[in-house]
Amino acid sequence: MRVPGHGHRRSSLEGESMTPMIDVVFLLLVFFVCASIGQKPDALMPARLTDGNTETKVELPPQQAPEWKAPDIVVRLTRIDGHLQIELNSQEVPGAAELHQKLKRLADLDPDSRTILDVGDDVSVQQFIAIYDLCQSLGFQSIAFAVRNPG
Repeated sequence: MRVPGHGHRRSSLEGESMTPMIDVVFLLLVFFVCASIGQKPDALMPARLTDGNTETKVELPPQQAPEWKAPDIVVRLTRIDGHLQIELNSQEVPGAAELHQKLKRLADLDPDSRTILDVGDDVSVQQFIAIYDLCQSLGFQSIAFAVRNPG
């Protein structure tokens, strides 16, 4: 009597037939061909086309030039060696009186321009509140504070 051994196993493709797989693929092919026969091609569907005229009878309104948007006004306040340093749009301003004059000219030109106050950590609250009040008194409509990323 012979005992079956586990050491000699057949591979999955050895001796097995591919006929069931071929049958399934063939049936799917026949199904999709039969399912698509009943549809009309898009080119044969009736459609109304207009005349081949390229002229238009609709008058377009005149295009308006895009509205000019003023650049942001950036006021940077820092403290260097115990003294307040003021910069307006990356240009140093010698004092508060000169800052008042320049901001007044900018407010007269466009009070809707956005004003950004970039205040250093070592600047006192009274100093930047004074600049904020100045911007409000000159009529700026949008005053914001710059925020630094802690990272």
